[in-house]
Amino acid sequence: MRIYQDEIYQKGAKFIRIVKLDRYEVEYKTMISEPKGEGVAAVASKKEFCRLLKGMTLLVPIKKDAIQTEQ
Repeated sequence: MRIYQDEIYQKGAKFIRIVKLDRYEVEYKTMISEPKGEGVAAVASKKEFCRLLKGMTLLVPIKKDAIQTEQ
């Protein structure tokens, strides 16, 4: 599984955003009902983090260029 910094995953009303990605560790925030809101920060190994993501879906980011061309 490939993971990248600033990705947001969702399952129900729970969101997880990758804050910092290192070779062996992942720093992430867990948020309820808002993907970009305040949340609880935590650190886990990559293996533990990938297990945590099981069953979650990756949110596709909205590109700013697409929003500007529509207006």
